[in-house]
Amino acid sequence: MAEKQDYYELLGVARDVDAEALKKAFRKKAMQLHPDRNADPDAEEQFKAVNEAYAVLSDPEKRARYDRFGHDAPGGFGGGQGPFGFDPDTVRDVFGGDLFEQLFGAFFRGGRARHGRDLQVPMTVTLDEVARGGDRSVTFTRRGACDTCDGSGAAPGTRPVRCDTCGGMGQVRVRAGFVAMLQACPDCRGQGTRITSPCPACRGAGQVSEEVTLKVPVPPGIATGHKLRLDGEGHAGQDAGLAGDLYVQIEVEPHPFFERRGDDLVCEVPISFPQAALGATIEVPTLDGKARVKVPSGTQSGKTLRLRGKGLPLVRGRGAGDQLVKLQIETPQNLTAKQRELLEAFEDTLEADEGATAAAPRRKGFLEKLKELFD
Repeated sequence: MAEKQDYYELLGVARDVDAEALKKAFRKKAMQLHPDRNADPDAEEQFKAVNEAYAVLSDPEKRARYDRFGHDAPGGFGGGQGPFGFDPDTVRDVFGGDLFEQLFGAFFRGGRARHGRDLQVPMTVTLDEVARGGDRSVTFTRRGACDTCDGSGAAPGTRPVRCDTCGGMGQVRVRAGFVAMLQACPDCRGQGTRITSPCPACRGAGQVSEEVTLKVPVPPGIATGHKLRLDGEGHAGQDAGLAGDLYVQIEVEPHPFFERRGDDLVCEVPISFPQAALGATIEVPTLDGKARVKVPSGTQSGKTLRLRGKGLPLVRGRGAGDQLVKLQIETPQNLTAKQRELLEAFEDTLEADEGATAAAPRRKGFLEKLKELFD
């Protein structure tokens, strides 16, 4: 198989070409290679290649992917709706209405090739999958080409016949006074052909419902609401039209320990009053396993400790967010008589001004402000 030619070389433009110059180059090449104007037997294939190149380079997103990956871009570049692989509206804009009809009207009139509809399906991923990325399978139902008739809609051994009303053009000319207009053929509904013997499997539709399971690459750091696009995995097109795209909508499952805040993870960890007062080293969960963190003496409830780089990977760029460990002092319940006695003794030591200032500065300050307010 011959190697595909570089798109910029096909159109004869530099890699930094702007949109207007790109359009002019495409117009010139397309007119030179149009099969009706060029007797060269290779002209049609070259014509298709030029249109494919323009379809990619005229789309900013596709052009950026092509510049980065070349012809091997993941998922490909999709395609247009016409028989030569480009969108008729795009080409009409390049050539203008009259010249478009002269050069391309016969190919697009009647809209025989119809692009398949896009499809959206939900997919739930875990926070661990968000952290590490990987592949996830998704199962869904779509309209696929009928295998019995290869998508033609005609029974095996038969084929669609040309519509006599429009002569296969898909459109008929209607006059209203001095004005002549083109409208879809009423007999073939704009297809240019009629099916005299419908396929028994699809009843002439050319499509059947099919259940599909695909592997979807989950990039690290993805979030709820993000959509992944798989080119050509939507509903099948009709009459040799390209398939639509599949959009996978991401939903991240809640985690029993972590709350997500952007690329950071927040984890609330209970500690005892003695640990908060005296300081301690405790174990906390992370997505990579357990980690040991130091609780400073005199820690107040709500204090947050930061673990650098223990959050989620950045979707765009390198690195990762942080994990925030929010400490919550847990008040003991159902005290024994001995525990109550010890706590009461401790409370008595705070009654003296000197003890209260040293051991409970926030409470001491609050009481002083309260006294000033009401005295």
